[in-house]
Amino acid sequence: MKPSNLLNLFSPLLISLMFLSPTANAGLITSDLGNATSGLVDGNSYALIPDILTAQAGQPAPFDAGIGSELFGDPANVNWLFNYGAITDTILSASFSFGIWDHDSAASGSQLDAFSLGSIDTTVALDAMFESGGGATDAQYSVYTFNLGATFFADLADGNFSVDLDIGGAGLQTALMGGQVSETATNGYHLIYSSLNIVTEDSGPGPIPVPEPSTLLLFVLSLAGLKARIK
Repeated sequence: MKPSNLLNLFSPLLISLMFLSPTANAGLITSDLGNATSGLVDGNSYALIPDILTAQAGQPAPFDAGIGSELFGDPANVNWLFNYGAITDTILSASFSFGIWDHDSAASGSQLDAFSLGSIDTTVALDAMFESGGGATDAQYSVYTFNLGATFFADLADGNFSVDLDIGGAGLQTALMGGQVSETATNGYHLIYSSLNIVTEDSGPGPIPVPEPSTLLLFVLSLAGLKARIK
């Protein structure tokens, strides 16, 4: 074959290799409940209840109203369910988060009676988060995030992931006059949102193999040398 014909043969191949890119071999499932874009900032205090009610307006229960009260009794147990369809691919990782206002964990004792994600009791883990700084002042907004390891994957795979939250204990109340904070016998709070993110291994076609940059460079140099010899 003539050298010129070799160049004509390999040039389209080189151009194709340069523009090929691998496809992502992973999938992301995201499910949000409540107002995930409320604008409330983790760690900030929001003393005006209208700000919280605005963030909850039009949301589904239990993200639509206050739960319990510092004046009239402990909140009832609440739960919510993520429904996103069964997962057939391999789960690689997952995370869960929720935003809560005014749960008052700075008050004495524990403000958490029980908490579970799927079938797994995670009360101890969330209680440690509560007591280490979340809800450190009255009317504080806090976001809590869990990285869900392999022990949660079976619960995640069926496409329905439940959350169960039971808050109680003492609360905090800020006086209208003077702003003095006092402890109350009961507690109340508002849930703003909750999110679930699951990363899976895509069972579809794998990535398109692409040569390493060094391989492409050698190929280009070889063509350049071949072109120089035929001049």
